[in-house]
Amino acid sequence: MKWIISVHQKLLSFYLFFLVLIVWELAPRLGLVSNVFVPPFSRIVEAGVELGLANIFLYISISLKRVFVGFVLATVLALPLGFILAGAMPKLAEFLHPLTKFLSSIPPFILFPVFVIIIGIGEGGIYTVIFWSSFWPILFTTIAGIQNVDPLLIRSAKSMNASKLVIFTKVILPGASPTLITGLRTGLTMSFFMLIGSESMGADSGMGWMIHNAQSMGFVERIYLGAVMVAGVGLALNYVLEYLESAVLQWRQAPDSSNKAAA
Repeated sequence: MKWIISVHQKLLSFYLFFLVLIVWELAPRLGLVSNVFVPPFSRIVEAGVELGLANIFLYISISLKRVFVGFVLATVLALPLGFILAGAMPKLAEFLHPLTKFLSSIPPFILFPVFVIIIGIGEGGIYTVIFWSSFWPILFTTIAGIQNVDPLLIRSAKSMNASKLVIFTKVILPGASPTLITGLRTGLTMSFFMLIGSESMGADSGMGWMIHNAQSMGFVERIYLGAVMVAGVGLALNYVLEYLESAVLQWRQAPDSSNKAAA
């Protein structure tokens, strides 16, 4: 009986998901919605079978490659720049703040034609859009995370003659890590969202291109299939990020567990 309750509790959050799929399947068949514009879920599955598992994985892998390339480039540049501006040059960070806020407020899609003119149609424009989308949240959260580290901790480390490297690795970096992780999650999420739109504008492969091509050809089932693929990959990425965040920031749960043990 206990294992049944345990399984029930684990599946509790999936019941609504299964209910949505059931309603999706029955509503068009019962005439509650038009099956032309909202095909039953089984037809979406059939469209996936027709497309082929190999092609589905190919589109997903191409899209993920674009996301990670743009995201990694943004991370490699934004993190060190944020550390420098917040730690070594706070006055410069304050001076550049209005300009960076202005630039970050420009939607990437508006700049896409500019990127195409400068870089050209194809992978370069897509990578630039993804880079632009993820660079700013990573930069701003890095600066905020470094600036919000408790100054008392830094002064205490200096009073014990700790070197700058030790202060950075043992005090500043752990203190700012929750904000840094949040910025990385936000940057990756923005990268994924911008990917679909950029692929529909300047690509010949990937999930966004598949949705755009299906819309042009009138393949309604493939449009929904692409949406399901995007939602599934986004959900998987979210779970991976949550796992990595809990693994990296495991020390934050340590006091709670020790207090419970003491109690």
